[in-house]
Amino acid sequence: MSARDKKLLIILAGIAVLALTYFFVFAPQANKREKLQSENMQLKSQYNQLSTLAAKADEYTEKTKTMSDEMQTVYDNFPSYLQIENGIMDAVSIEKSTNTSISELTVGSPIAIDVNNPSGDGENADASQNSTQSSEAQASETTESGNTDTQSTDDGSASQNTGDTSSKSSVTGYQLYDVNSVMSFTTEYHGLKTMLSEVIGSSNKKTISTLNVSYDESTGKVSGEMQMDSYFLYGLDKPYEPPVIPSVPHGTTNLFGTTN
Repeated sequence: MSARDKKLLIILAGIAVLALTYFFVFAPQANKREKLQSENMQLKSQYNQLSTLAAKADEYTEKTKTMSDEMQTVYDNFPSYLQIENGIMDAVSIEKSTNTSISELTVGSPIAIDVNNPSGDGENADASQNSTQSSEAQASETTESGNTDTQSTDDGSASQNTGDTSSKSSVTGYQLYDVNSVMSFTTEYHGLKTMLSEVIGSSNKKTISTLNVSYDESTGKVSGEMQMDSYFLYGLDKPYEPPVIPSVPHGTTNLFGTTN
């Protein structure tokens, strides 16, 4: 082998060594370095975000507390439960304060409201059949305490119609319920305005769903039908407050009115 061939072999061997060094040593290390640089940039970004949050930790804590207090204030404005007698006494209060004559009153059973799907239709309809434990407990309590519709008339009689309480999804441990009341009334125009103001301005959560009114020119009275919704929030940490029902005298000391 000539000296020239030896030099070529040495050059080729050097090139081979350099190529192997590049592909098996330098290139993997370069890729690893780029990966580490990318991870380092991500960690640095996360560190900067966490540092910013940590610097405002007291501010966020105060805002969270403020929002929590505001939410609790909203919750406290809801009653924890409503019975049929609540609807009856609401009607009595309207009669007394507005000089209104209520000829017919129907108080429905509590209906659970799915706040994610208030209309009750669409793809969330199936979810309304799956109640949570709190909803089941409420439905059971409603059934035991009087799951009925009450209808009162002028003569003081009352008829009861069995109703169903539909259970729907609860949110954050609370379940919102709606109690629907329908009343037929006769009053004056001023009494109608006062009645609406009393319902809308009530401290309890109430809304008027429908209102149908007709005017009688011969008497100057207005008569109609109003559908009202009263809401309560099940799961609140406060007891049920029954309405104040005044004592009513029953019977007479002498049925026949004689002196003996």
